[in-house]
Amino acid sequence: MSQWDRQNYPLRSAPRTAVLLAFCVVAFLFAGCSRQSALSAYRQGNYADSLREYQAAGNPEGDFATGVMYYKGEGVAPDPAQAAIWFRRAADAGHAGAQYNLGLLYLNGEGGAKDHREASRWFRLAAEQDNVKAQLNLGLMCAQGDGVTKDLGETLRWFSRAAQLGSSKAQVYLGEMYFRGEGVPKDQSCAAHWFRLAATQGSVEAQMYLGAMYLQGQGVRKDREEAAAWFSKAAAQGSQRARQLLKKMHPGYAPETGRGS
Repeated sequence: MSQWDRQNYPLRSAPRTAVLLAFCVVAFLFAGCSRQSALSAYRQGNYADSLREYQAAGNPEGDFATGVMYYKGEGVAPDPAQAAIWFRRAADAGHAGAQYNLGLLYLNGEGGAKDHREASRWFRLAAEQDNVKAQLNLGLMCAQGDGVTKDLGETLRWFSRAAQLGSSKAQVYLGEMYFRGEGVPKDQSCAAHWFRLAATQGSVEAQMYLGAMYLQGQGVRKDREEAAAWFSKAAAQGSQRARQLLKKMHPGYAPETGRGS
């Protein structure tokens, strides 16, 4: 967390930017590939045979898997340009995973020229099929006006869809929008709801937000013990800031136990 409010608790005021997208990695999922012999060969590390079978499959799943293997250099030298060709074949046929991966290649300029507008187009197609990572990326791009027209209403829509599908990242982003009133009327109770959903999934960021809200009585009743409980969960996952806050709240706090003495 990069910014703190005047009371020194973690409530950012600056919106996230699409620069975070550069850290996304290509997600390769073979689930649903129809050629079981190709999948079996892949699992056994026989990549050359697996690649040949996927290439010969003549269906979107095979084209997608082929793109994965070209990108990762399995059974062939790594070749993002060839990966893009195979991903496009699958993406044109409606494969959501291929659409998402193709969007990432355009976003990062791998296998061709960087083109954020084209990236957003493929993310949108995947997002419409409930690809959560595509929804997150598209929401971030809409927030920044990166490759698309800046539109916080669209950001809210995509984050909402991803959050409802269980994405803890989207739940945090959505909580931030409600907390600050960006693209939606400010509603700290609603922000706390989304932070809680993410926090219960183990999001340290959400645990810190929720702890701060209980500590300050924002969107929830003021409750120092509840705040400490959420900070303790974050501390248990390695958050140094959570440990600092707990020590300030309970001078006898022992990191080993997560409790004050």
